[in-house]
Amino acid sequence: MDEKMYRSPGGKLALWLFYTFCGYFAWAMVRYFWVVSHVQSIPGATVDGDWGTMTGKWLGALLGFLILSTVTLLLGALAWYTRPRQADF
Repeated sequence: MDEKMYRSPGGKLALWLFYTFCGYFAWAMVRYFWVVSHVQSIPGATVDGDWGTMTGKWLGALLGFLILSTVTLLLGALAWYTRPRQADF
């Protein structure tokens, strides 16, 4: 009755892709904030959305976060879909 469920090779690959991309996501966000924090704002730039302003930096971070989180959600859904299931006997 207490049978251990195993993932298929495709399920293991999907899970490892998800784990790897989560690590990349964290690294990319830290790297983005590290690099962008060293970029000097243009003196006198007050145009919202200009990439040299603080607003532009936060907008770029938000857009990058949204794109990477969308890919993470897709990979997470794939890993969840390929999870081991209990057989109905």
